[in-house]
Amino acid sequence: MRTKNRHFPATKGRALIVGYGNPYCRDDGVALFVINALRKASGVRELSPEEDGLDELGHDPDTVMLHQIVPEMTSVIAPYQTLVFVDAHEGIIPDPVRIITVQEEYGFHAVSHHMSPGMLLGLARKAQGASPEGYLVSIKGEDFDFGLGLSEACLGRVETAVLKIREILRGGEA
Repeated sequence: MRTKNRHFPATKGRALIVGYGNPYCRDDGVALFVINALRKASGVRELSPEEDGLDELGHDPDTVMLHQIVPEMTSVIAPYQTLVFVDAHEGIIPDPVRIITVQEEYGFHAVSHHMSPGMLLGLARKAQGASPEGYLVSIKGEDFDFGLGLSEACLGRVETAVLKIREILRGGEA
């Protein structure tokens, strides 16, 4: 889904940006680059690949980096009105940077440790009685091999992703 000329509702209250992926698998770690660009612009120190930022909440917006989404995040996301997930994609999604609205999901995969953004929102509603409005910003990756750093093509998409996240937070067009 392209987001050109798409209007987002104005963000009310607090926002949390949740990057996830493995920074040690090249482009799978693109979310760390996006999170750090947002942190730097807000005057917050950048995270290393080993850090998650959960002990530094209280900024506008808050930013964290996870290897994967886990149920324990339910209590962390409870005070936020807007949640923006950032991840890498590959395969058949043609968009270099794709934004979708995240819908709550209520099913879990019994054979996987992976939890989707929608599952986290659904779990938050069940556990907390409410869930934030969610968006997924997905960035196309080229190289998912072992190693630190991004492919040149993926690195070139970081700024676009940051701009789109800012548009979501302002409630403007992306």
